[in-house]
Amino acid sequence: MTAPLSSLLRHTPGCPSFPPLVAKTPLAPFSHSLGGNMKRILTLALASLFAMALAQPVTIGLMSPLTGGAAGTGQAQKAGFELALAEINAAGGVLGAPLEVILEDPQANAEVALAAFEKLMTEDGVSFIAGGYSSGATLGLIQSFKTFQPVIAWIGGAVSGVGIDGFDGIEELLAEDPWFFHVHPWDYQNVEAATNFVSGSGVNSVALLHEDSAFGGPGAAGAQGLLEAAGLTVPIREAFTSTLLGGSGDFRPAISKAQATDADMLYWIGYDSDVVPLIGQVRELGYVPNQIFGAPPGWPSEFAAAPEAQCVTGLIGFLPNLPNPEARTFTDAYTALHGSEPDNYMAALAYATLWMYADAINAAGTADEEAVMEQMRSMTFGSPMGDWSFGQSELTSQQGFGADMWLVFQYQDGVREIVYPLSKATAPLATCR
Repeated sequence: MTAPLSSLLRHTPGCPSFPPLVAKTPLAPFSHSLGGNMKRILTLALASLFAMALAQPVTIGLMSPLTGGAAGTGQAQKAGFELALAEINAAGGVLGAPLEVILEDPQANAEVALAAFEKLMTEDGVSFIAGGYSSGATLGLIQSFKTFQPVIAWIGGAVSGVGIDGFDGIEELLAEDPWFFHVHPWDYQNVEAATNFVSGSGVNSVALLHEDSAFGGPGAAGAQGLLEAAGLTVPIREAFTSTLLGGSGDFRPAISKAQATDADMLYWIGYDSDVVPLIGQVRELGYVPNQIFGAPPGWPSEFAAAPEAQCVTGLIGFLPNLPNPEARTFTDAYTALHGSEPDNYMAALAYATLWMYADAINAAGTADEEAVMEQMRSMTFGSPMGDWSFGQSELTSQQGFGADMWLVFQYQDGVREIVYPLSKATAPLATCR
C-alpha cells in the first residue's frame, strides 16, 4: 500500500510536520465575568475550532515515476509536491483542514501506470489527480481516464497530433473532455520554442535524432516541418530506441549517420536516461557540430559536472537563475526544505500544479468537482515561472503553460547558463567548435 505523501513528510527526518490546525490568536481563559460581546466572540471562536476539527480533508492523487529510467524526473515532481504541500498546510490547508495526498509510482510504464491510476480511483476514491509522465504511458491511460473521469491536471504526456496527418495524440483524444486539464506544453509548443532558438542560433542545417515512441516520433516530425519552413536544411531524421523503453543504450549507429551529414547542429529528442550515454558517444566518435541541442524532459543533475557537457544546449522549463522574483522565492524555499536547488523543471511544474488545486478548491469553497473546475477555468495562478492560467491551445481550451514557458540553457564550465530568450539570458551562446 502506497503511503500518503503527507505521512511521508510527517515521518521523514528534516521535513516539516503538520499538527492539527489551531487558532492563530490564543483565546482568553473562560470567565463567568465575561460580557455579552466577549461571550459571543468566544462562542464563535470555539465553534470555528470545532468546525475545523470536523472538516473533511481533501485528498489529491499524485502519479510520479519514482523508480525506473524516469526516476530523476519523478523524484523532482515529488520534491515539488512536497514543498507545495508544506506551504499549503502552513497557510491553513484546504477548506479548513490539512491537504492530504497519495503518491503512486507509475514507473513511466503503461501497465504499471494503469494499475496505479485505477487504485487511486477504486481503493482510495480520490476526485483530483495531478502528476503524470511519458506520452506512451499516458496514451495507455486514456480509456481509464474516460471511464472514471476525475478532475485531472496532467504535468506530463505532451504528445499531440497537431501537424501530423493520421495521428491522434493525447490532445486529440482528450481535448473535448471537461475534466482534463493539461499543464505541460504540448510537443508542438515545445518544438515552436526550440525552432525559434535554432533558427536564431546561426546554424543552417540540422541533423535530427529521436527516440521512436509516441514522444519522439511526432516531435521530430513536427520539428522537421518547422525547421524547413524557417529555411533550414534537415538532411537526416533518424530514430533510435530510448533506454527508458528497453533500448540497449548504443546510439552510435544513429550518431554516425548524423555525423556523416556534416550538419551544423545535432538536435536530438529522447528521455532523461539517454542523456549521458548519447552525449558520451557523440564525444567518443569525435563528432563536433557547431551546436548540440537536446530536448529530453529532464537532465541528470550529475551531468553538469561532466566534461562531456560543455557547450551542450537544452530546452528546460525552469532554472533557479531565471530572473524573476517568483523563481528566487521558490528556489530559496526548495533549498531550505531539500538542501539543494531544484535541477529539474518538473519540480516547479509539480509545485505550481498542487498550489493551483489548493487555490481553486479554496476559491470554490467546496470540493465539488464542477465548482472546482469552474475556478480552474477562470482563475490566474502563481508559479515559479510567473503567473499562468488555463486557456486555448490548438485543440483544447484547458491548456496551462505554452511555448513561452521554455528556456534554452547551455552548459558552460559546469553552469547551466540561460542563452534564450535573450530577454532572460544570463550568458551569450557559445559554439562547440
